[in-house]
Amino acid sequence: NDLAVYQGLTVNLIGHAANVTQGVAIAGIGLGNGDLQGAGIGGIGLGVDDVQGFALGGIGIGADDVQGVAVGGIGCGLGDVQGVAIGGLGLGVKDVEGIVVGGLGVGGKNMTGIGFGLLGVGGNDLTGIYGGGLGVGGNDMTGLIFGGLGVGGDRLEGVMLGGLGVGGDDMDGIMIGGLGVGGDDLTGITVGGAGIGGNNLQGLMLTIGYLKADTVRGLGPGGSTNTQETHGITIGIFNRSQKLNGVQIGLLNYAGNNPRGLRWLPFVNAHF
Repeated sequence: NDLAVYQGLTVNLIGHAANVTQGVAIAGIGLGNGDLQGAGIGGIGLGVDDVQGFALGGIGIGADDVQGVAVGGIGCGLGDVQGVAIGGLGLGVKDVEGIVVGGLGVGGKNMTGIGFGLLGVGGNDLTGIYGGGLGVGGNDMTGLIFGGLGVGGDRLEGVMLGGLGVGGDDMDGIMIGGLGVGGDDLTGITVGGAGIGGNNLQGLMLTIGYLKADTVRGLGPGGSTNTQETHGITIGIFNRSQKLNGVQIGLLNYAGNNPRGLRWLPFVNAHF
């Protein structure tokens, strides 16, 4: 069929072509269409301009805009999605408002909603809930983000969970890394199994290993702490700060801005 507008049901062995299809189009091998308003099924694949409704491709789907549901057996290459997009192996999208799932991974530009990839999820701006079996990475990420191995990005805000670690430039919220957390500016609750490192840390920093930072503001318990400047309390077996404005609690404590004779003290050191 080669029509400007098709309304109703069409079934073809090889394909179906129309500028606009309003209804249901089924093709045994492949389906090529302008705008699909309704449902389209291609045995091997489906290539359309815009989808409003449901689109299924046995191997894959290519579309500019999707409003509804798009499912590709192996993968999908899509522009803007408002709704649900699923790729058996992978999914590539531009802008998303909705749910995206890739058997192996998901890659996109701006995504708002929910996204999962067996291996990982990557994008520019991610807002919502995103999880990757190995990891999740992006520029700006806001919401609940978790990666089996890790989470990394420029600007992270919300709850970040990494099996091994979490890393970013600016992070605000709750950051938990199985081995560690590292970044430039960290604000909120930071938990790193083996260590935490950064330039400016503010809030609660908790690790059984090594806490190292230029500036700490808040409470920093760790196996050992080493800072250039501390405003608050650090707790560890050994605590070292070049400039202390607060209290150190540990077996041995060093405050570089205390008078000689009071810089190295056991158990408790302080400077106000």
